[in-house]
Amino acid sequence: MVSIRGYGSYVPLYRIERSTIAEQYGERAGGGETAVPAHDENVTTLGVQAAKNGLAHAGVDAPDAVYAATTSDDFDERGVAPHVASAVGAGTDSRVGDFQGSARAATNAVLAARDAIKAGRADTALVVASDVLTADAGTSAERTGGAGAGALVLGEGDGVADLADTAVATTGFVGRFKQAGETPEEGDGRFNREHYLDAVTTAAGALDGSFDRATFPAPDGRWASKAAGALDLDADLDSTFDAVGFAGAGGVLLDLAASLDAADAGDTVLVAGYGPGGCDALSIERTTDSVPEMPTDDYIESKEYVPYGKHRGFRGGDA
Repeated sequence: MVSIRGYGSYVPLYRIERSTIAEQYGERAGGGETAVPAHDENVTTLGVQAAKNGLAHAGVDAPDAVYAATTSDDFDERGVAPHVASAVGAGTDSRVGDFQGSARAATNAVLAARDAIKAGRADTALVVASDVLTADAGTSAERTGGAGAGALVLGEGDGVADLADTAVATTGFVGRFKQAGETPEEGDGRFNREHYLDAVTTAAGALDGSFDRATFPAPDGRWASKAAGALDLDADLDSTFDAVGFAGAGGVLLDLAASLDAADAGDTVLVAGYGPGGCDALSIERTTDSVPEMPTDDYIESKEYVPYGKHRGFRGGDA
């Protein structure tokens, strides 16, 4: 069985309250905060930090393969995986792969890494998911467009958790989408939610067994409880949405890291990686209580608030 030998996360120091953003435009917003990347932070640097934390937790010096997932790379032609691989000391013969276009890219990358290990193409595979979401000033997407990263180190043998089971539900439904350089198009919330629930329940419902903890990353923080209810799931729900915002593919592995932090040895964790195109569901069995030196909650609690102008400036937008 493929195991998770270690995992890590990273959340930028800076935050802004969503109400602060809404007040700039005379609007009201619900509670919560959004993570703001510093001027020198981007998709790659966030991913590298999460990767280093995950490798340290796993006790692995360098991986044989690196897979990276993001929905917000600034470059149409470049890739994130080779840069992460170089930064963490992976060899020049390391296998790399980039996954983009959907928050589901995070779980796509996990499944690809699992397959590489099962096929004997890698002994240890690093999976990194990282995002810095941007949106036009004054839009609802600006209030919840988060930033963060998570990483898993997969391999054979003993680890901190086992990748016990997986299931896939692929559809042609898009829902939320974003053209290059533009603000995300949210579409009809209720319509999108119904398709989200259909994909998530189809994938998660195909997994065997019960779950102690679960995470359902989504662009709307209220969808998780709907998914748990539709599945009749008796599990503790973990989410970084209220503290970080929606962090795309990065949010999938960031939420998983938070869930693994909270899980006890013997617990089973469900993660549903949803995005345009469907959902991948993973069943993960915690085998030890080991957590990284810097757990996700420590990153969340270590924060400094910034005013609206700095928030826009750090994200590359005008104040």
